[in-house]
Amino acid sequence: MLIKVLSVNHGTTAYADLMLRSLVARHPDRAGIEVLLLDSGGCELDRLAWAERHGIRIRPSGYPLDVAVTSHGEILRAAVLAEPDCDAYLFVDADVCFVADDTIGALARELAADPDLFAVQATWLLPDGSVFAEGGPDDRVAWIREAVRPDGVGEWSEPYEYRIGYGDRVHPFCVLVRNDAPFRTAVEVIGLSPGGTQCVRGALWWDTLGLLTQVMKTHDRSWRRSDAGVIHFGNVSWTADWAAEKAGQRDVLLARHPLPDPAP
Repeated sequence: MLIKVLSVNHGTTAYADLMLRSLVARHPDRAGIEVLLLDSGGCELDRLAWAERHGIRIRPSGYPLDVAVTSHGEILRAAVLAEPDCDAYLFVDADVCFVADDTIGALARELAADPDLFAVQATWLLPDGSVFAEGGPDDRVAWIREAVRPDGVGEWSEPYEYRIGYGDRVHPFCVLVRNDAPFRTAVEVIGLSPGGTQCVRGALWWDTLGLLTQVMKTHDRSWRRSDAGVIHFGNVSWTADWAAEKAGQRDVLLARHPLPDPAP
């Protein structure tokens, strides 16, 4: 199985450094694994020069950091369409740390063993090794306020509001997705970005990969959470909550993952 690892660096280079160091350390034999880091204007990219010497590609994502909406799904979609030749994609957030040998191989074996799966997601671990409780059905709600300016001219409409719930999804922090015809059609036609429905009752919003998850249900395809886990800090690119604490935990893990030996 040929797997293409796709990750987006949203100005989180120190985390991306840890993710790549741990990936290399836990997968010394990377035959059948190609890694591409898509950078959205990150700083300190020189600290990742070692990764390129180990065959990891780093290229601009084509998107800046200062966008009004999340660009993660758009970047992943563009990469999937530009890099079609593989059996599966591993979408992995830059703020992940691999903690077990051959994690990618474990996900690949689970995906290959069940043709009804479109994806296998890793278990979300906290820096102390405990499992993050992702929970069951999401009963959160929010209110959306929107206004429309037809054709980009004239006056904005009066804002209108509606209540929206949160739909289920496979999470993109570390998930292996089968590269087959239904997946590629969904990526090309719908994409991987967030989206929602506008309803008086029952409106739902799906985060990145959420719409893909719903489309796959129409093909009787599901996803599974693997026993294989990775540490995921979460939200480091868009919120400062617990930033110092997370950075301290990251630096402890960086110290445990020294730079790999020079590539032959």
